Amino acid sequence: MDNQTVRLVRKTPLSADTTDFCFEIENGRFSGLEAGAHVDVHLGDDLIRQYSLWSWTQDGRMINVAVKREAEGRGGSLAMHALEEGASVQIGGPRNHFPLENSDRYVTLIAGGIGATPLVAMARQLLNAGQKFQIYYLVRSKEYAAMDCKFRDLGLENWYHLHCDDTDGQIDLGHVMQTMPAGSDVYVCGPEPMLNAVLEAGSVMRGGAIHFERFAVASDIEYAENTGFDVKLASSGQVLRVSESETILSVLRDNDIPVEFGCSEGLCGSCIVDVVEGEVDHRDGILTPEEQATDAYMCTCVSRAKGAMLTLDL
Repeated sequence: MDNQTVRLVRKTPLSADTTDFCFEIENGRFSGLEAGAHVDVHLGDDLIRQYSLWSWTQDGRMINVAVKREAEGRGGSLAMHALEEGASVQIGGPRNHFPLENSDRYVTLIAGGIGATPLVAMARQLLNAGQKFQIYYLVRSKEYAAMDCKFRDLGLENWYHLHCDDTDGQIDLGHVMQTMPAGSDVYVCGPEPMLNAVLEAGSVMRGGAIHFERFAVASDIEYAENTGFDVKLASSGQVLRVSESETILSVLRDNDIPVEFGCSEGLCGSCIVDVVEGEVDHRDGILTPEEQATDAYMCTCVSRAKGAMLTLDL
């Protein structure tokens, strides 16, 4: 996917640990700007991070992402927060693996922490469409409710619920699910414990579906022990060996095989390639179980082969 050069025109603190970044494209405009989409921000050699869009201008020239400062992270948020206004960076995308489906169903949005960013865009889209919905924004305390002001700016009134753990206690997600209209859809984005709690509470839903986006691959899944296998490139017939300590992505890059990549955690979808032949040991957090069952494509950064060889459409 082609990258665009953008300039950081404004940094605005949103909370004690989160800042809004407004980027303007230098030439042209972004396409594919929609609720649920994210962009790839290139912050240095092999340092690419994905951030969800919460706002953009109608002409497609300016976009906004909110980034939480993670001192113990992998360096992406620190590099973002180190950017100064006027700095130029490369941005790829947008791409969307968390779209808001077109339907007339009642919608409940559940956001945890910085996971609120794509749901702000969803709330705006639902509001503009005249669709009925409600929002639950779950945070530790109000000082960390970075997107609270953005939700309130939409004028949602009693459709919007801010829940602070330190003053409100633990939210009863089962009650939230039970009191939704039958056939409602739920969109949830946030840390894994909150996501798992929503999925568990979803057992009392009366129809509808839960749509979600992970910040990390599920940690409660036990995978088989890594073993080595071969990868065959369909275009040339070249066979590459992937040892138990390597990933397909790293082997492809070491052999100068062009392939896109981003998070390297199986969450952004940048490195997905088509599988021509072979059974895949899927370890990503982005493909649905139905998509994984087809073995038609895979995330090369984390997934592996179940057998001796995979043939990829490369």
